[in-house]
Amino acid sequence: MSEYLHIVSLTAPSPPDYGGAFDLFYKIPALARLGKKVILHYFDYKEGRGHEGLEQYCVEINKYSRSTFFQSMLTLKPYIVSSRVESKLIRRLKEDNHTVLLEGIHCAGIVPYLNNRKVLVRVHNDEATYYRQLQRNERNRLKALYFYYEAILLSRFQKAMSSDPYYLFVSETDKESFRLQYGQPKQLFLPCFIPWQHVKSLKGKGNYCLYHGNLSISENINAALWLTQSVFPSIDLPLVIAGKNANDLKGRISGDLNVTLANDPTDTQLSNLIQQAHINVLPSFNNTGVKLKLIHALYEGRFCFTNRAGVSGSGLDSAVTVLETNSDWIKAIRAVMQSEFTDARVKQRQVQLGIYNNELNAQKLMELL
Repeated sequence: MSEYLHIVSLTAPSPPDYGGAFDLFYKIPALARLGKKVILHYFDYKEGRGHEGLEQYCVEINKYSRSTFFQSMLTLKPYIVSSRVESKLIRRLKEDNHTVLLEGIHCAGIVPYLNNRKVLVRVHNDEATYYRQLQRNERNRLKALYFYYEAILLSRFQKAMSSDPYYLFVSETDKESFRLQYGQPKQLFLPCFIPWQHVKSLKGKGNYCLYHGNLSISENINAALWLTQSVFPSIDLPLVIAGKNANDLKGRISGDLNVTLANDPTDTQLSNLIQQAHINVLPSFNNTGVKLKLIHALYEGRFCFTNRAGVSGSGLDSAVTVLETNSDWIKAIRAVMQSEFTDARVKQRQVQLGIYNNELNAQKLMELL
């Protein structure tokens, strides 16, 4: 087994402010502490993102550009894949024979160029299903058309993916979906690497409910609006909606509701909101991947409510209250607002979150490299 490992990331890993970036950012130090010498490659296309904080854990860092949408159209492959088939990256990988870990199906377009190499693919989502769900939740017709077309291409691409790599899933649901639909023989559920390792939930009671998420994403907007239209009109309780572009919801929420918008909170501000809330209410309208905001709420918050789609594949069903209908949400919120979060619940939560131990998951990954 080589002490070196190539990691190819679909995007710049820093700052770790969303699920895929969390997984990569915290995976690299965990592997480095076990002696792995990481050669990092990533696609640099978003302003304000880079590799800051990972320099000490990598022996080499390389950046690449994505091809444009119009350049990629000629390939008849998904844009998220074809735009990352980069000749400089392929040449660099061919300079040695170290194992290659491809972060995201997005990077799997280069697998045919890596003959006789050990390759692992980190699957953050069943992308075909994810894009279909994006299309259903998108109000902008042009974006919805793009998501629809990309979903078709992704389904075709995923069916044709090589069975040679080892596929590492963040979600048990996606793992099972790939087994049934695509017959991938080499699979492992490997939970996300995360910044939280110790439960910091406060005992006692809070006096509000919290929804948080990136509110520039249609799915999250729809979830927040569902809470304000279908649940909280029947509950005389404060609701805080926090996240990127939260202010965009102004005018779409009834002024009769006790709703506060926390726009673009810092990491510290968001953690405080999560800790002080009595219930983190986190419904989801897609069941692919794993919801990092749910895991964040479990590590730092008190009670946590979601639906089946929100917890699907995470292995955390026992740690949350799973609700589906409007009336179930209303009844459960009313009931739990009367309960205290106890020391016994904090201890139980730490046990329930044990599958997200970075050190143990790094050791599992090392066994495959």
